[in-house]
Amino acid sequence: MVTRRVDLRSDTVTKPTETMRAAMAAAEVDDDVLGNDPTAFRLESEMAKIMEKEAALFVPSGTMGNLISVLVHCDIRGSEVILGHNSHIHIYENGGISTIGGVHPRTVKNNADGTMDIDSIEASIRDPKGELVYPTTRLICLENTHGK
Repeated sequence: MVTRRVDLRSDTVTKPTETMRAAMAAAEVDDDVLGNDPTAFRLESEMAKIMEKEAALFVPSGTMGNLISVLVHCDIRGSEVILGHNSHIHIYENGGISTIGGVHPRTVKNNADGTMDIDSIEASIRDPKGELVYPTTRLICLENTHGK
């Protein structure tokens, strides 16, 4: 049985080892925007294969990944996302979903273990008949990184 613990709470908690640093320093790199970075291309290709997806996209931080994920689902400005009141997206990511994406956060109280009550989530979903005056609920975000 494997007992090694890997802490994935944040992109700043886990520090690279010397072997990881050496691999990064020796990696072949180029301009990934132009599609010329072989290391990024291999990483994205391998992740797409593992996840059985058409493609994958490397992003350098959890904040960026969360923002992109919300914007993919809330692609209309004024959309609403339901999330926990202690979630990273709501508390620690500088209001990016609102500032950059025009997405309205609607919080549901997190329980002590980080979960949210399903009845509270369901009660927070907006009735589509009110879309003239209320944001339209388009996404529910569940995080596991802030739970105990």
